[in-house]
Amino acid sequence: MLNIPKVALYARFSSDNQRSESIDAQIRAMTQFCRQNHWQIVATYADEAKSATTDNRPQFQQMIEDSSKGLFDIVLVHKLDRFSRDRYDSAIYKKKLKKNHVRLCSVLERMDDSPESIMMESVLEGMAEYYSKNLGREVMKGMKETALQCKHTGGCPPLGYDLDEERHLIINEHEAEAIRSIFEMYDNGYGTMAIIDYLNEQGYVPKRGGTFGKNSLFSILENEKYTGVFIFNRHNTKNSEGKSTSRKFKTPGQIIRIENGCPAIISKELFQRVQKRKQANKRNTGQYHSNEFYLMTGKIFCGSCGKRLQGNVRYSGKSKKKLATYRCETLRKFCKNKGCKQSYLDAYVVQILEQEIFTSQKLRRRINAVNAYVEQYNAKYEEISEKISNQIEEVSQSLTNIMTAVEKGIITQTLVDRAEELEHQRSELQTKLYSMHLLEPLEYKDFSHLTEKFQSMQKSTVEFRTFIQMYIDKVVTYPYHVEIILDVGFGVTDELKETITIRRGDLYALFEFKKKEV
Repeated sequence: MLNIPKVALYARFSSDNQRSESIDAQIRAMTQFCRQNHWQIVATYADEAKSATTDNRPQFQQMIEDSSKGLFDIVLVHKLDRFSRDRYDSAIYKKKLKKNHVRLCSVLERMDDSPESIMMESVLEGMAEYYSKNLGREVMKGMKETALQCKHTGGCPPLGYDLDEERHLIINEHEAEAIRSIFEMYDNGYGTMAIIDYLNEQGYVPKRGGTFGKNSLFSILENEKYTGVFIFNRHNTKNSEGKSTSRKFKTPGQIIRIENGCPAIISKELFQRVQKRKQANKRNTGQYHSNEFYLMTGKIFCGSCGKRLQGNVRYSGKSKKKLATYRCETLRKFCKNKGCKQSYLDAYVVQILEQEIFTSQKLRRRINAVNAYVEQYNAKYEEISEKISNQIEEVSQSLTNIMTAVEKGIITQTLVDRAEELEHQRSELQTKLYSMHLLEPLEYKDFSHLTEKFQSMQKSTVEFRTFIQMYIDKVVTYPYHVEIILDVGFGVTDELKETITIRRGDLYALFEFKKKEV
């Protein structure tokens, strides 16, 4: 019997300066690689705007955890630096994978178990780590010199401040009123939601626009700059209690803390009272914590404002009955969409998958639909690939023209920006062309086991969530109905979708009726 390796794909881009298309390009290239090697893709993990110099990557950690469950045999990355740029972390996590009988492979760096490959892999990891750390060191050096002059080191200044011509912080009086209100209300016992509602009613907005949330509020309450202390790198150095240390003289890796380095908006006494109240409130919130399991995590969105929905637990009525929902993260004042009961929606999605995909008849029909798409795609393959090749040639010619201008001494910021744009465009086109290939039709026998797997898996588990989310593009909740958009391309294409719609009233009636029957 042919043993087809099961593969988990891992993709990552490291900053907001890169785009999510980078992940799409990596996944396309890895998918092509798997098809060429006749490997079966069973899971995909992706971290957006996460650095490989740290292992604080949610999807990466989930992948490492899942490797112990026998879900896959191989972890595939586009390049080794997508896995880690830290040699210590790389060794630790590769050892964990090896212990779980999972091997790490790269599309662009073909490695085996030979001594030469082991040496080359170490060289590549060392170069990636050197690049990352050297760049970080040079950037940090410049930022420290700027901070020692009490100048803002980049990004938006904190709410309550603007910047003068030399990038020193100056008070924005309108925003400073909001800062004083936040600290005074919290000090007087107001809850976070009451403070947020007040800020929005008064027309205050965060520095980057939008609306206030709990995270932005707590970030403000923890910022000592509002007392007139200029702080840089404050989260880098912690003492034994996990609190930031304060040192007047600085060395690499330590914080910069300069008294009276910026204008004060609140008093130090008020700031200290707020910190004590925050610690007291933190100790009293344990009783409200919940370990609810949400099947649609990461896949569910608000149809009114487009934001991702998040799991939410609240306790209603005198009996404090627990209610778990998917709720829009935008404040109710600005988004009128209602929360959707988690247990009902999860159960309905499972029911839809069972009815529409995981029966022998429906699965066979889905495979036939994919094969019809394969036939149409292959018929246009030569035309599409030729078109992309011509686009690459046009972009390359434009880049050549820019280099000719530069060689003649014509250097402007517009030319530099255009060259960067063209380089990015050419890279995307080359990746797209590289990932193109004639598609092979699917055989039902290779997928027939999915129905039995679906039935046998325990529903409230990470394994089941990972499994079913491969067949869900997204779920969108509207005020009066819900849309479940199925991905029925089976890894061959992401263009085959099907939308299932149900009214909210019908969804609730369906499961309320079942509860009454029981």
